[in-house]
Amino acid sequence: MTTVVTRRGAVAAPTPADPAESRTGPARALRIVAAVVANTTLLTSLLYFFGLVATQVFFAHFRVHYTLLSQTPDEVLARGADGLFLPLARVSIAVLVVTFLARYLRTRLSARRWAALLRVGAPVAAVAGLVLLAVTVPVTADPGTMRGYPGLPGLGFSTGVVLLAFAWRWWSVTAGRERRGARFGAVEAVAAFLLVGIGLFWSVGDYSSAVGTRRGYEVEARVPDMPAVVLYSGQGLNLSGAGVRQVACGGPDTAYKYRYDGLKLLLQSGGQYVFLPATWRSSAGTAFVVPRTDSLRLEFGPPGSSPPPTC
Repeated sequence: MTTVVTRRGAVAAPTPADPAESRTGPARALRIVAAVVANTTLLTSLLYFFGLVATQVFFAHFRVHYTLLSQTPDEVLARGADGLFLPLARVSIAVLVVTFLARYLRTRLSARRWAALLRVGAPVAAVAGLVLLAVTVPVTADPGTMRGYPGLPGLGFSTGVVLLAFAWRWWSVTAGRERRGARFGAVEAVAAFLLVGIGLFWSVGDYSSAVGTRRGYEVEARVPDMPAVVLYSGQGLNLSGAGVRQVACGGPDTAYKYRYDGLKLLLQSGGQYVFLPATWRSSAGTAFVVPRTDSLRLEFGPPGSSPPPTC
């Protein structure tokens, strides 16, 4: 608002400020901060959700319940970042290309040609959005129809919502409804953001499940090439499986009275060791979860190496 002072000292009524000024200053800064916080929160949630689902599926491949290992949030987030950085990079590049192309056309075309382009593009976007929703929504009832394309149904759903939101926004502006329905516009923006977020979580859930399954088979194929593990224990652990051998170590003063050969270490997490037999297969194999204590000692050797027959 601007106040005008007359020559006689009278103060005139304040005049409305330039609309451009209302888009700057604290209000604009708050909108930017809110957008950054919302997007950062959504990205962090997607990374954690990906890591959690991938962790569940990966350990389920070895028939170990993931809750036994007390995976920390750092481990889950790291697994999510490792699995999502390439898909996120591809999506970000696609968004940047579309954004740069739109800005380039906006600067190169006249106002009339730009308006004509929007008149054609908005209905096309609306039809494309409806088609994407019509294809992806039924997948929720029968996920098996798109099992070969993990992540695409959810991503298609989010894209369809964005295209419909763009078309509706264009129609609202051209019809002069933007100012009259400002409150409804805020509700529509929140609803669109939630629907896009739901689609992204759907996409991440499908993709992370596929990644967890694939990594389980990849680790299974590498089991023979893992270092050989010899486990010494102060008491009997009763580990039995294909290729696993228990050897009693003699002597009353021996700190470790038992030795177990033929093992591979899958990982250590949450104070637990997860061992696999050297010949482990998903079709028939046993995984051993052993608490990490001071009565255990591990020795690592080259793959395929055999320890002596006695301690």
